Amino acid sequence: MTTAPPPASAPTPILDPVPFPPHRPLPLPRTLCITVNLHGSSVDLREARPDELYGRNSYGRYATRLGAWRILELLRERGLRATFFVPGAEAEAEPALVEAIAADGHEIAAHGWAMENHEKLDPDTEKRLLERMHRVLTRRLGGAPAGFRAPENFMSRATLPILAGLGYRYDASFQDDDHPYALDNDGGTGMVELPQWEMLSDAPLYRVRQTHERVLKTWIEEFDALMAEDCFAMLTLHPRGDYGSGRASRIAAVASFLDHVASAPRVAVRNCAEALAILAR
Repeated sequence: MTTAPPPASAPTPILDPVPFPPHRPLPLPRTLCITVNLHGSSVDLREARPDELYGRNSYGRYATRLGAWRILELLRERGLRATFFVPGAEAEAEPALVEAIAADGHEIAAHGWAMENHEKLDPDTEKRLLERMHRVLTRRLGGAPAGFRAPENFMSRATLPILAGLGYRYDASFQDDDHPYALDNDGGTGMVELPQWEMLSDAPLYRVRQTHERVLKTWIEEFDALMAEDCFAMLTLHPRGDYGSGRASRIAAVASFLDHVASAPRVAVRNCAEALAILAR
């Protein structure tokens, strides 16, 4: 007599059984936002002590000595205003640079305290660090920042509610849409998401040693495809010497991309604060 095989166990669901709530898109067609993540020595200090910032651990110093200043000069030449996402610890360590960014009319937004992974922080620690970040940036800027981007884009479920409680008006960490959208259903009551995309960022491409020509080609392809569908786009730059655009050869790629953007019809180039103001109308 043949014995029937035991019933197969139910497969483990691949998708989260609790779906994310629907969000309300806020179209901002044919708009490019320029953003800069000010990653300096706070990145290297995650793995080294202050007295060990030598060799490979010195890349962050390039950002504040040269890279950020090159980006500022290029934006000044083009008459463009960007949003600089600044960790609280970098604002404390580099006050002259932060003052120069603000003096050129750029928006300064928050970027965590010192490049922590918010996904791994316990709620009390996360709240304490975000409040410290907010307090330091408010003091340095003479007013509270309106926007936030999570370090390395890692968040917890508590991040947005904490930010909303501190009065933040937008986040720019997610990569889940081609248009801005309201964050009320995600815990960010009254906040707006200004989404980004890795293929319009320098860091993911330079980390895998893409050439300058390939980076520029990727940016142009992504930008053109988004504009063809009347979408929103965000360019994300880093001033570091390893995975950023602060070196002389790489800033030339940024300049070439901005030339391409300038040649595109009916495209508005804004910083995040300016984009948010358009959405609020």
